Order: sequence, then C-alpha cells, then structure tokens
Amino acid sequence: MTRLFTLVVTIVILAGCIIINDVEINDDLDLPEVTPIQTVAQYVEDFNNADLDALNEGSESPFFWLMGDEKNVYDKYGDSVDFVRLRNKGWSYSKINSLELIYEDDKTAMVYMSFSRYNTNDEVILTSEVNYLLVNNAYKWKIKGGFATNKVTVGKD
Repeated sequence: MTRLFTLVVTIVILAGCIIINDVEINDDLDLPEVTPIQTVAQYVEDFNNADLDALNEGSESPFFWLMGDEKNVYDKYGDSVDFVRLRNKGWSYSKINSLELIYEDDKTAMVYMSFSRYNTNDEVILTSEVNYLLVNNAYKWKIKGGFATNKVTVGKD
C-alpha cells in the first residue's frame, strides 16, 4: 500500500512538472503598449497643438535633427522648434500623408513619415519626408531624432 501511495504521489508530482513546463512565458512585458507608429502620430498631433510639454515628454533627450547637411543636437525637443517663427512663415498645421514602420526591436524603432504642412487657407506649403529614430525608454516609445534628406524648417532658421 505504501508503494502504491508513493507511486501515485510521484506520478502527480511529475504530471505537475510537465504541466508547469508547458506554460508559455510572456517575454513581451517590456514592450510599450503604444506602438512606434502611434507615437509618431501623437507627435504630429502635439506639434499641431504647439504643445511643447507634450513634445518634450514624447521625445528622448538629447534630441537630434539630421537634415540635409545640417546636424543639430538639442538638450530637449522643445529647444529645436519655434512655433512663432513657423506661423510667421505661413504654417498653420501639418498632416500625415503616410507612416511606415521601417524597423522595430525591443529597444529601438525607425518610422518613415511623409507629411505636408498647410497654411491658414488649407493650401500645401511644404511636403517632405522624415525618418524618426525611436527608443524604448521605461516601457514607452520616445522619439530620439529625425533624419531628412532636405532641410525641413522647424522655425529655428
């Protein structure tokens, strides 16, 4: 009887081990809930609202722009943009034409964006393309910098 009891207990324990080994481990716990595409879309919304606090929160410091031959690094994103000068140059709002995820791993991502800027008469005053580098910082995607083949003014020039 003791042998039978020991055998049953051993089988139950081994069965429990087998079941435990079949449990799928979720290793995506460090991935942010908001995707890189959503992060860039929110950035454009914050830009249109000229919300420097939100833009600084959604970007990583230091922030960089590589546009054409110009290479600029700023303590924070808000230091790179001047909305008063942009408006004086005719800008009213920006609109995304397309977004494409170029690359993503658990630490970095690259998003391509085609966009247009409009004046107060809803006329296009600029159409351009930018590639954004994003970093996963504390489980949140943040924009680290932007690459553009041509100069895209952000009001600082």
